Amino acid sequence: MDLRNIKLDEIQAVDKFLLSFPLKPALYHELKEKLAGLPVIIINNANEIVFGVDYYHFLVSQGAGYADILQMDIPDKDAVFLNYNLKTKLTGLNFYEKLVFIKKLSQLEPPVEAREVYLQTGLDIHLDSELMEKLDILLSTTFRGCLVEESIGLKTALLICRLAPGDREVLLELFAGIPFSSSHQLKILEMVEEILFRDKCSLAEVFEKLQIGRRLEMEKPQKSIIDVLFMHRNPAYMEEETRWEEEMKRLELPENMKVTHYPFFEKKEVEVTIRLADVGAFKELLQKLN
Repeated sequence: MDLRNIKLDEIQAVDKFLLSFPLKPALYHELKEKLAGLPVIIINNANEIVFGVDYYHFLVSQGAGYADILQMDIPDKDAVFLNYNLKTKLTGLNFYEKLVFIKKLSQLEPPVEAREVYLQTGLDIHLDSELMEKLDILLSTTFRGCLVEESIGLKTALLICRLAPGDREVLLELFAGIPFSSSHQLKILEMVEEILFRDKCSLAEVFEKLQIGRRLEMEKPQKSIIDVLFMHRNPAYMEEETRWEEEMKRLELPENMKVTHYPFFEKKEVEVTIRLADVGAFKELLQKLN
């Protein structure tokens, strides 16, 4: 292990150790200041950057010719673990970077067993066969934005993999643009799969028909999108809603009264809201009801 000041053109950034998505040169420049002069770049004996590729790109962008580095005689597997653990402690990793880390380990010979991964890193992702089978899809540019920003979780991401490539793009664009809870994402995905199976069309066609783009501009787009997907999946509900609206019109309710049905008519209960001038009016109403 040696501390050296070395020419930047003598070291190289290599894909097998790259975990930074996106690269954050400025962040690692700030980290350099916090480490009180300690090297932010670690290289192996082949002069390949094990850690600090972000700072390397910062130096290159500034026209620097040299950098302080720490050089280690370290096997590739240990280098990948070192890079991951340093990033975890110093800057943290987004979900996409964690998947990239898993991919790097899977490319080593021999492959690293899951138990060793957990012992070395405490990784919070279960390395099962489903994940490994779909890992390349998850690491595609289609998924990258959502996973970097962590706007979807692993369960949702794995289920989206079942869709056709074009349908994945449409749904991921929706989730990237509008924040939905994990439960709402799963609900949307379930409805989408049923609609696509029934209608034998693309998700882009469904979204165009339901005017999802216009709903994105609403004050509460999440509710509007879920509601319209539900109604499209359940035509009987739309008929029930039409009958309800007609019945409410026939009742000719006073302006201070509102009656609403249970969401999606899942129960027969109704909710009545009455707006009154004051507590006295409320007491008078109670007396009439009694």
